Amino acid sequence: MKMTGDILSGVPVVDKLSVDELTPGTHRFFFRATTNSLGNAHHLPVIVVKGRTEGTKLFLQSTLHGDEVQGIDVIHQVLPHLDPAKLKGTVVLVPGANPPGMQNVSRYYPAQTETLTLTNLNRMMPGDANSSNAGSRFAYALWHNLYMDNADIFLDLHTDSTGTAYPFFIYADFRIAEVCRLAALQPADQILEDDGIDGSVETELVRNGIPSLTLELGCANVFNPEITRRGVQGVLNTMIDYGMIDGTVDLLGIESFVGTEQVSVQADQGGFARVQVKLNEDVVKGQQLATMTNSFGDVIATYTAPCDGRVLSVCTAPLREPGTLVVQLLRRV
Repeated sequence: MKMTGDILSGVPVVDKLSVDELTPGTHRFFFRATTNSLGNAHHLPVIVVKGRTEGTKLFLQSTLHGDEVQGIDVIHQVLPHLDPAKLKGTVVLVPGANPPGMQNVSRYYPAQTETLTLTNLNRMMPGDANSSNAGSRFAYALWHNLYMDNADIFLDLHTDSTGTAYPFFIYADFRIAEVCRLAALQPADQILEDDGIDGSVETELVRNGIPSLTLELGCANVFNPEITRRGVQGVLNTMIDYGMIDGTVDLLGIESFVGTEQVSVQADQGGFARVQVKLNEDVVKGQQLATMTNSFGDVIATYTAPCDGRVLSVCTAPLREPGTLVVQLLRRV
C-alpha cells in the first residue's frame, strides 16, 4: 500500500493499492494514476469492502471506455449488499476507470501529444511505463498498481459503443474452466466463446492466471434499470458461488445463448439506417435486417442476414458512414 499523504475531497489518495494491508471494513480511496499535460493527476475512485475472514478477492471495474457508464450503476447498486461483518474475502470496486474519457463522453483515453491522441485502453494492457503513448502509461499504472495482487477474479463492465446497442452479452474464454464457471453465473442473454483480444483487460488477466469476463451491459451513455438489476444479480451470484456471501444463485429464468462467431453487417455507403430486427431475435440466412436511405428518402441499400444467427448488436444512431456497423449476429459454427 502506498499512500501519497494527499487528501482529495476528504478521501485519501494512493498510488498503489494493496488490499491485503487493509483492516476489515469499507474503505474509500482516490487512486492516482498518471498526470496530464498540466501536471495534474488523474484520480480514480476506488472502494474496497474487506470482510472479517479471508476469502476470494473479487474486482469489479466499470467504464474503462469513458462512454460506457452502465457498470457504474451496477457497482453503486451492489454496494448496499456488501456488509464487511458478513463478507468472506474482499471486493474492490472501481466506478469509473477512465476519468478523462468520461469527461469527453468518449470510449478513448485522450492525450495531448503533438496532436490529440485517442487511445483504446482496452487494447493497451498491461501497458508500458516508458511508452511515448500516454494511454499506455496510464494502462501500466492500472495494471501494476491497481489490479495486480488485488484480484482473484475480475469482472470488467462495459457496454456497446455509442450509437449501437448490445443486450446483456459476455465475452468469455471457454478454454479456461474458471471462466466457464464465472460465465455460467451471469444472467446473460448471449455469450461468445472468446479466443481473446490482445491488450484487453480480460485476455491479459486470463493469461496471468486470473479468471476474467468482459460484461457488455447494453447501451452506452445510459443507466438501464433492468440491465442494472441483472448485472447486480450476476455479481451476487458470483459472490455466492465463491462462498463470499450466503444466498442462492438466481439466473432470473434466463437461458444464455452461447455462440462461437460474431458476424457483422456493415454499411457499404453512408445514409440513414432503419433496422428491422430486434436484439436477441433469431434470424435466418437471407432475412432482411435493415435498409439504408439517402437524404431524399430513397432506399439505396438493403441488408440481409449472411447466415442464420441471433441478433447481437444493432445500430441505434440512424446516421451511418461507410464501414460502420448496422447489425451484428452471433452464431455457432
